[in-house]
Amino acid sequence: MSKYKLLHTVLWIVLLTAVLLPASVLAANGDGTGGGSGANKNIPLTLVKSSVSDGASDVAVNETIQLDFNKNVCNVTMLADNKKCFHLTDASGEAVAIKLIFPDDQLQHDYKKQVFIIPQEDLDSNTSYKVAVDSTLRAKNGTTIDNAHTFTFTTGTERTDAENKVLKKLNDNIVIYETAYGETADSVPVDKSGLDDVSEEQGPDTGTIARIAAIVLILVVIAFTAVFLILRRRRE
Repeated sequence: MSKYKLLHTVLWIVLLTAVLLPASVLAANGDGTGGGSGANKNIPLTLVKSSVSDGASDVAVNETIQLDFNKNVCNVTMLADNKKCFHLTDASGEAVAIKLIFPDDQLQHDYKKQVFIIPQEDLDSNTSYKVAVDSTLRAKNGTTIDNAHTFTFTTGTERTDAENKVLKKLNDNIVIYETAYGETADSVPVDKSGLDDVSEEQGPDTGTIARIAAIVLILVVIAFTAVFLILRRRRE
């Protein structure tokens, strides 16, 4: 194989890589529905885990509760309804005022399955509380949760200074809803500056990485093309 044919082959390999790599990155990123092709659409939405387990004791009175789901529950098309599905109540069943936080799934693709509940004021010490997730919660692809989820915990006497690691990465790429005592999570979004204390670092954005990779590869293709044309002209 001549050096010109070899160069031509390498050029086409780089070109195909430039086209296929961004697409594969975006496909892997997905939309949080359990499969880009919709093959797993029939798999129900479910609560995978909570940062505060059922029956937990000595929970900090200002604890951030992170709920992890198996699908995207943060898409803007779902928020009007999904914001009503999360509740924190005391032992008497009275709703506790909360700050309900959803990551912006367009800017923070890696965290579109998480929801955060933060009490607006410190909870009472040595007191039982219940978290409830309604059965009407829906994922981006329209699937509803398998069943309503509830769990209880008991506070201790201390506050915590520990920051939630995911919230720290999200920076301002969040949507916040606030409720008052006795109200459900049905208020309008508030200013996103409510988490100024957790804005030290930015989480990974795979969409941006894919775009940068595509630009770099396209520039490489252009450079190879220019070199190939110059060498072929000299040969002629």
